[in-house]
Amino acid sequence: MGGINAKEFIDELIFCLKEEDIVKAKALLQFASDADVDAVLQRKALTELAKGPEKIVFPLLEYLTRIDISNPNVQDSLYELILDKAYGNTDLVIQYITGNTKKARLLFLKAAGELMLTDTAPALEKIIAEDKDPDILAAAITALGKLRLPESLPIFSQMASLQDRTVRQTAIFAIAEQGGNDAADRLICFIGEDEETNKLAIEALADIQDLYALDKLTTLLSSPITNVRDTAIDQLMKLGSKATPILTRAFKNAEADYLIHLITTLGYIGDPAAISPILDIVHTQPGDPNIRQAAYEAMERIPSPKTAISLVQGLQDPVESVRMSAARAIDRNLSKALVAGLKNIVREESEDSMNAVAALIDSEAGNIFNFLAEEVSFLKIAKAHVAGKADPSTRKAFLKQMGIIGQKEFAESIEKEASQKTGPEITAARIFVVDDSKMMLKLYQNKLMSMGFAPITFDRPEEAIPQILQKKPDLVITDLNMPNISGLELTREIRKKFSRQEMPILMITTQSDFVEKEEGDIKVNDTVLKKSGINKILHKPFTDKEFHKAVSSFITI
Repeated sequence: MGGINAKEFIDELIFCLKEEDIVKAKALLQFASDADVDAVLQRKALTELAKGPEKIVFPLLEYLTRIDISNPNVQDSLYELILDKAYGNTDLVIQYITGNTKKARLLFLKAAGELMLTDTAPALEKIIAEDKDPDILAAAITALGKLRLPESLPIFSQMASLQDRTVRQTAIFAIAEQGGNDAADRLICFIGEDEETNKLAIEALADIQDLYALDKLTTLLSSPITNVRDTAIDQLMKLGSKATPILTRAFKNAEADYLIHLITTLGYIGDPAAISPILDIVHTQPGDPNIRQAAYEAMERIPSPKTAISLVQGLQDPVESVRMSAARAIDRNLSKALVAGLKNIVREESEDSMNAVAALIDSEAGNIFNFLAEEVSFLKIAKAHVAGKADPSTRKAFLKQMGIIGQKEFAESIEKEASQKTGPEITAARIFVVDDSKMMLKLYQNKLMSMGFAPITFDRPEEAIPQILQKKPDLVITDLNMPNISGLELTREIRKKFSRQEMPILMITTQSDFVEKEEGDIKVNDTVLKKSGINKILHKPFTDKEFHKAVSSFITI
């Protein structure tokens, strides 16, 4: 305690307060820093200050903001005392927010907002109009925002256009603080300016949380700007089941790209209430396979007994990626009706049967094998696929599962037959694949293995980035739309170290991004590709030939 007698210190402070001797009290409080007294004595001093009249305590509190007090509990107590004394003393608060040390101004500005001292509004507006310090501006905007005065919206809109990031962010969230349709519309107006502003405006829009704002947030899933869509998805995911009714209501008349994002977002949210509307989409048999795939991927994420028959139907889809998505969903939604439907398909031994069994095996939907392993037709089709077409890792996983369920002899017969066949020689080229869909990762793995590659897969972009930067693969294949980190954001991180020539990136998407339409023909916009850092775009659904051509354009097979 630096030799200070605690009792004498407190007694002297009490005397100064009683005599209203501000000068002597300040002289005494100069010894209240961490270097002279401990936290216990500092808090005792604040307790005594709380008993004094506002006209004496205010200048002493301001003086204490200049003292070196590092203990967070003491700092909190100091601010609580400021709140206590500021309540009902608007004139004094205005005096301290308009002319004082920066640290004190910041604390009193915070108090003005948290106490919702409406009479401070003119002073706050004057500070916002005249002050140049970004920290003071941000504090004044925050305080004025908490007053929730409709007439302040134009001020916040103006400040949200400034270059300083802190001021801009504070102003955007102050708009959201006001709530209502006007605030939501103003936030929408900021979307499209730049990526950072897009994110701030969308996060602020999500904070409003009324029906109008949530409707606006949902419509952003139809935006042609990737980071707008991805940020909107992230915010809707955070809102959880609250967003489900708005998302499902938007199904009506939604165009394909928009509908895919609506369904995908519902899958991420995982609310069982979304299953019936998604099933309604499936039952309409949409012509776009990407819609069908999105629906089955959502069903995988939202297990429900309602989905059985639809999932069996999905295994007969003409598009491989859709079949595999249905297979993955089957593994999470097993039921007696579903098993019965699968057995009937398998027993036909038709092309649909072979496609269905291949999808189940390639997607590693192991749970269903327990119910199909006694079916002669299944064993026959499975053996032909696993021994002749499946990639080594898929074969290994299937044989292991057969051993677990008592089909050891069957597994050994497949292994023997497979050993007599020679697959493509594995090349030394390294391909990294990034996609939040484990089903799509498995699909890419199967296709790349058949081409002679041993890809490394990641379902979390944040885990892929450091590995890519460290190991420098020969090709990166990435999805565009992923939660948290999009394919474009991943590309930007890569391009900080490697150029398009040093590390090619193949972007795969269901969207019309990077595409121009000229007289009915679809062409990739090369200028936009170069600007984004991407080398090539491949749109879903793609054929084996298209995928093979895209990969071989970067790596000689």
